[in-house]
Formats: sequence, structure tokens, C-alpha cells
Amino acid sequence: MNIKDIEKYINDTMLNTIYKEREDTISEIKEENKEELSRIKEKYPVDYEKLLDYINNIPPHFKNIRETILNAVDIYTMRENLLSAYENEKFYKIGFCDGIRTIIENLK
Repeated sequence: MNIKDIEKYINDTMLNTIYKEREDTISEIKEENKEELSRIKEKYPVDYEKLLDYINNIPPHFKNIRETILNAVDIYTMRENLLSAYENEKFYKIGFCDGIRTIIENLK
């Protein structure tokens, strides 16, 4: 089910407004989530800063390669962040529409 199925109850503009109003709350990391995030970081210990350190330790005579790799990492990171944001927004909106559909079905 998507927004088209319940458009007589809610439209894209309203859904976008609701999402934007909740965006900060949605992205908030709560105490109960910190333990799980910590486990993931322990299991996969390479972060952006470490990666930059590794790249910056490439010998100086490989300057062009180092700069190319740094640029590629920055572009990749930006792309992955944008893709994650898109998927998160889509997931939230679909879940919200499912919730509205469930409420409407229960009211019938």
C-alpha cells in the first residue's frame, strides 16, 4: 500500500510535512540504541577518521593516487549518506501510511 491508496485521507504534501516535523525525533539516538550501535562499531572498527589516516599514510610519492582515493571516499560517503536518508524517509512514510490504513480499516 502506498500514498495513492489512502490519498483521500492524506496526501504527499501532508506526509512530507509530518515527516519533516518528526525528522529530528526520528534520528535521535536513545540510550537503549547506543548499546547496539556500540556493538556494531566494535564488530566493524574502521570509521571515516581511521580510513583517512590510512590513506594519508600512503607514501608522499603517491600524492595523486592519495588525492584520488580521498576524493573517491568523500564522494562514496556522500552518496551512501544520501541513499540512507532516502531509504529512511521512504521507510518512515510507508510505515506511516500502513498505520493510517490500519486505523481506517479498524474504523470500518
